Amino acid sequence: DRIVKNEFKDLSLSCVCPPELPICQCDKKSEVKVITRKPILPSDEEIERNPRARSAKLRVAEKK
Repeated sequence: DRIVKNEFKDLSLSCVCPPELPICQCDKKSEVKVITRKPILPSDEEIERNPRARSAKLRVAEKK
């Protein structure tokens, strides 16, 4: 989950220049828009029907 969270964060940034630079020099565009900040977890009913779902986490990002 941490890998996906960090990757979504990196892909959603529009500038990766150091803060010391007065203006942006990188010309990077954000590639995705993060839809859900927190992961969507399975309900108790889902876990009861499918015990392997207890570790599932869904994160959503929209490609631009």
